[in-house]
Amino acid sequence: MSTLFSMAHPLMEQNALTQTKSGQGNSNQSFGRTIKRNITAVCISRKEENWQVPEVPFYCHTEGYIDFPHYPPLKTRDRILYLAARRNDAHKRALELHPETEHFASIDSYYAKYPQAIRGLIGEYRSFSDDCILGVSNWYWDHSKIPMKVRYWDTWATPEMKNRRYNYYPVHEGLPKGWERVGACGGFAIYPRWVWEKRGYGIPEPFPEAGNEVNYLCQCPGIKSYLTLNVKVFRETPEEVVHRSLLKKIQTTIGLRTRLGLKQRSRQQGL
Repeated sequence: MSTLFSMAHPLMEQNALTQTKSGQGNSNQSFGRTIKRNITAVCISRKEENWQVPEVPFYCHTEGYIDFPHYPPLKTRDRILYLAARRNDAHKRALELHPETEHFASIDSYYAKYPQAIRGLIGEYRSFSDDCILGVSNWYWDHSKIPMKVRYWDTWATPEMKNRRYNYYPVHEGLPKGWERVGACGGFAIYPRWVWEKRGYGIPEPFPEAGNEVNYLCQCPGIKSYLTLNVKVFRETPEEVVHRSLLKKIQTTIGLRTRLGLKQRSRQQGL
């Protein structure tokens, strides 16, 4: 069974798409051996977010907020150090409020308004018996080229998804259908408490090639990271992309096709 909240038209950027699929089955994975309880959701924001999943304890960390541009993201050490520190402070405070916590759901403020996706992520995480880091896949409408396309949003944290299409649906031996092994999961993920206690958030090296503060957490030894394509959320397309001039879109499209053509010819000549 699947539940789909769709946009009436792809140009309606103010609406977000959330898709969850349940009952997807699995490949040689035994479910139900370990019950994952005591999940606490953690968020960092400039304001107190409206939490719509009352069955899950929630802490929103608003202290120390600094306004950074969201698009394009600043790949600077100062910004990632700031984000890592705030995430670590949020986890510490959440444990003070909820010492029984066994698992953290780290949900960036933008995603806190999607209870369907939050519940979908938690449900899939609980159904998988092994400890893991599991993230939701996030997408956006890219208006920068002609024609516009749905593309993966957080390719800095999850470069494996850069060229994946929206309808990509992985099936891997030993994993639930729709799960993809990745290096890191981005800002909408769930993981055991011990992962944060052992690793925490920081700056991965070499920076910025190795990613951001979430990549640092996901490098924790002894655990694997996965992305679920059963739960999808749409990000609002940045205004800088939406309002890009037609001329700029044409130039970007021609430039991309030219680069792709050169790469293809180089491969053919190398054969």
